[in-house]
Amino acid sequence: MQNSRSHPPARAGEERRGRVRGTVLALCAVIGLVFSQRASAQLLVDPLEVTLVTSGANRVSGSFSLANTTDKPVQATITRQDWDRAENGDNHFLPAGTSGKSCGDMLTVSPLSIRVEPHASRIIRLGVQNAAALSQECWDIFFVEEVPQRAAVRGNSLQYIFRTGVKVYLAPPGLTRDGAVEGMAVEDVAVPVPDSLKKGKLASVTSALTKKQISVRFHNTGGTHLLGKGRLEFRRLDNSLALQVPIPEFPTLPGATRKVMVDVPSGLSAGDYVVLALIDFGGAELVAGQIDFQVK
Repeated sequence: MQNSRSHPPARAGEERRGRVRGTVLALCAVIGLVFSQRASAQLLVDPLEVTLVTSGANRVSGSFSLANTTDKPVQATITRQDWDRAENGDNHFLPAGTSGKSCGDMLTVSPLSIRVEPHASRIIRLGVQNAAALSQECWDIFFVEEVPQRAAVRGNSLQYIFRTGVKVYLAPPGLTRDGAVEGMAVEDVAVPVPDSLKKGKLASVTSALTKKQISVRFHNTGGTHLLGKGRLEFRRLDNSLALQVPIPEFPTLPGATRKVMVDVPSGLSAGDYVVLALIDFGGAELVAGQIDFQVK
């Protein structure tokens, strides 16, 4: 089952800007004692994803910005790593040049060390050389790491470090945008139990709690990374719509498969249903899958 939908092509050199995405990575390392006031990053990094399309040019450029939101200067370093994504959406970070998907020497970043004055902004520049030779999409992640800060807490000294990751994709023009729903299943998934209920008389009960979810396996069969979203439709056997549930946005790398989990909604009457998964990934058409489902 497929519905037709047209989408405008991405513009050459277009950068996707958004401060809140699944691609955000903010890490805090604490050495010493746990401090009573929650620490926060001093640098605001924007965007968190940059997509550069070569359009046949030999040189391409892009950038992201660092904004100091504090009253003190902040020093930061820029480092690079490879990365990939597990089927459940978890990011895995690898030493630079080890994944086989990195852009390598073709992609550079400057500067590697920077000082941002109070309430000021600085630009980190991305440069691409020999871009015309690129035949498939590549990707890297650049970490903005603030130089460790020191804070005194009741006479003790501690350090904390913040890192924010900026994912950079580099692609030649004309890559295909294709995908398919390759499988669906009904799964019983354990319900997370608060620590306060893990002891005592409720322990044996809460340890056995599960909920039903519909898993949808989406395969990116095209040549560029995709951002998909959609919905589940619970239809009665006469094809009338009983309920529908949104499928939140999820990214998928080229060639990869994502397994998206969606809770079965409450309020379904007892009976037999057909569950349709409709995914919009920015291609010419939606892709769909279906599975039978019974409520007792």
